Amino acid sequence: MVLGTVIAVIGGGLIVTLFAFVGGPTNTSQLTFENPALTPHTVLTEVIVPSTTATASVGLSWTTSAPANVTLTPATPCATAPGACPTGPPVFNWTLSVTGKGTDSSASASAYILEVANPQNGPIKFSAVVSVGYHPGGALPAWAWGLIGLGGVALLAIGGISVFLGFFLPGGVYSGSEEGPELTYPPDYVPDNPDDDPVPPS
Repeated sequence: MVLGTVIAVIGGGLIVTLFAFVGGPTNTSQLTFENPALTPHTVLTEVIVPSTTATASVGLSWTTSAPANVTLTPATPCATAPGACPTGPPVFNWTLSVTGKGTDSSASASAYILEVANPQNGPIKFSAVVSVGYHPGGALPAWAWGLIGLGGVALLAIGGISVFLGFFLPGGVYSGSEEGPELTYPPDYVPDNPDDDPVPPS
């Protein structure tokens, strides 16, 4: 039973460690962008390259002095200006707004393109903060996640069965005895051959 308890504890520990690793706290870095006088009918483009590939989330909070169009698009670094190429539709998209805020909790892009378009006839002031969260331990591959999870479940099951059997299996089930059961004879029993009788009649 003690061995089963130890095995179950190890299996449970693997599962708890796995989920703690995957869903644990993240580190967050912030980038600030400002343009005090974005000229009329122009687009401000900023490339954001996270310092790690283990990106877990990206957030954007911005304000302008007049309505503007703002997008944040996933991208990958490339040689084409401005140094990144879009890899999909925008994560965030605001049209003719003066402020916006959003968070993408499933971020996986290696770069992002922040674009601010000024449709006004005069300059506008723009400021933004981009927050990038990431797991300090790096991303866990799917095969490793499955392997650790299956190992933990298997050990937990084996340990649980062992503990169950230790509690409920009657003691001495497998203990053998070299001597057979003691025979009891009735008072009037007369053996055919008294010398061969292992137990004398009582």
